[in-house]
Amino acid sequence: MANSRNPGYPLYLRLARFLLGLANAGLLAALAIILIPLVTPYFKNAASYPWIEYIEVLDGRMIRWVKSIAPTNFKGYELARWFLVGGIIIGRMWVDSLQRKVVTAIYRATMQRDFDALQSATPAGADARLLAPVKEKMKAMDARNAKSRAELLKVMAAAKRELESMGRDLAFLSIDVVDSTKMKLGEDKTFIEHDFREYKDLVDNKLRSNGSLKAAWTPDGVMACFPTIDAALKAAKDVISGLAAFNANVKMIRSNFTVRCGVNAGHVYYDEQTPMEEMSDRVIDIAGHMQKYALPGTIACAKQIIEPVEQRGGFSDAGKVVDGYEVYQWTSASYQDDHAAS
Repeated sequence: MANSRNPGYPLYLRLARFLLGLANAGLLAALAIILIPLVTPYFKNAASYPWIEYIEVLDGRMIRWVKSIAPTNFKGYELARWFLVGGIIIGRMWVDSLQRKVVTAIYRATMQRDFDALQSATPAGADARLLAPVKEKMKAMDARNAKSRAELLKVMAAAKRELESMGRDLAFLSIDVVDSTKMKLGEDKTFIEHDFREYKDLVDNKLRSNGSLKAAWTPDGVMACFPTIDAALKAAKDVISGLAAFNANVKMIRSNFTVRCGVNAGHVYYDEQTPMEEMSDRVIDIAGHMQKYALPGTIACAKQIIEPVEQRGGFSDAGKVVDGYEVYQWTSASYQDDHAAS
């Protein structure tokens, strides 16, 4: 993944990698200082070079230091220099081990950051299916093994491609019954249950006939998803116009059913297996907010989404701003007439 090439791993890991790199370079330099005096006698006039003379001085000091802290003469053989060589080699092995651990930690931190970004972009409800293979690979990954790392990257890239393929331009319609609580006051419970069940059937039929992809109900409200803005607007208009006959011929309580509608559209991640109630996106939230601030018997939506669609006829400036968007409003002629008569 692209982010892995420019990791934002923690500062302490960056500092540890830098310091271990310095330590490794220092040990290599120390090894060179110890070994160079072994070969300079074979070069004519080598001691005449200032830098070689400086190395020999450092070499002498290190040899004397080793002799001062440990016995170095074994059966007539002076081993001080080889003690230093062995110590430096062991030191390099230790530093290399720490470097591998740091690199592993860096890689894991990078992968975790990429996974967190992928998880935050995954729509609610789809994360279990989409991210389960990635989680399994991350648990089993051996960061020191190139093949294991490659397998994790492959699985993560596949999940990212699937996530990107889930992005769609969709429209959302929010409908709510105006003053539904007041409508139920003093009414027979049987009539209430009958009327709201029939109302739900009416709305569901209008949603399905206009190609709703999925919907989620609250007690008296619904949020529905559509493939186009035109379909969402047509469904809202059908519900509002259908309530005239519903109020005249179907409902049994005294109050008439009146709804307000909000519509919004945008690019969201869409998974067919995720229920509508588990979908979460600002596009959906704005549809709900549009409905909340809509007048009874109207459809409210943002100006920019209504301008390019076929169903824009009848919309006018509502003189409101919701979530930073200018609101346009459609009102049914029958509701205007009924409201004027009352």
